[in-house]
Amino acid sequence: MKVAHLFCLVICLLFAAFAHAKETRDPAKDEKMKQVVMKDIKKVCSPQSKQTDKQWETMILSSEANKLLIKNAVLAMERDNLDNYWEAVGKVDCMEDY
Repeated sequence: MKVAHLFCLVICLLFAAFAHAKETRDPAKDEKMKQVVMKDIKKVCSPQSKQTDKQWETMILSSEANKLLIKNAVLAMERDNLDNYWEAVGKVDCMEDY
């Protein structure tokens, strides 16, 4: 009987390990999603033409609130939730006053 319990425990632990391994995030995929979000934010914000893309992105990411909104947009994209995606993108502060 102990063997059966031990066998079930091992199977459960293996299943949990495989499920956890599948959940590991791919940094390249995350970066690609972030770039897609930044492109959509750029469409919404219409940045000044005198700024380079890198300068504009640095300015947008200088705000902690914007970083959180971009993270939420990426999460919504992963979950195929377009309503939450566009809500997060629309709330990003374009920082046009700077």
